[in-house]
Amino acid sequence: MSAGDRSPRLRQMGKVGGAALAVVFAVLLAGCAPAELPEVTPPPAAAQATLVSVIDGDTIESSAGTVRIIGIDAPERDECGYAEAAAQVSALLSPGAAITLTLPDGENDTDRYGRLLRYVDTADGVDVGMSVLTAGLAVARYDSLDGYPAHPREAQYRAGQTATLTADGAVTTVACQAAADAARGHLDPDPAPTG
Repeated sequence: MSAGDRSPRLRQMGKVGGAALAVVFAVLLAGCAPAELPEVTPPPAAAQATLVSVIDGDTIESSAGTVRIIGIDAPERDECGYAEAAAQVSALLSPGAAITLTLPDGENDTDRYGRLLRYVDTADGVDVGMSVLTAGLAVARYDSLDGYPAHPREAQYRAGQTATLTADGAVTTVACQAAADAARGHLDPDPAPTG
């Protein structure tokens, strides 16, 4: 083979090799390109609503539907403290009052009864759930310590709680506990000696 024959052949091999190199280079560059990021869904914005009525210390009726306040548990109807807990919410909100309903990221939208699960804040930014807790009328509950999703206000709610739970899970408000303690003191057949 003469030198003249090799030159066109080398040029042809160079073209094939160059094309292959270009393909390899393109594949490598594609691997270095930023991966398409998954679409991030922002947490739902707080919804504005109005209060229709107060059901109890942890449930309200709003223009958006029935709302169970996230992270708290107040006494049920016919339990000690029920009226006081409902009155605490009514002191913050009256029918027609503007409220903000917030569903934190990662929380369930509704409970097993179909009630919306939301934080409830007044138009002035008062956290209704925290207000009921710090008044000693509810306990922090239905959060990550109870097997439910954690919520952003959980630590604050736990720290603000002054009411307690009975062994059977009923809420005992501070006032109800004081009344029960006083009644036991009057019935104690063998009071502790004084002086």
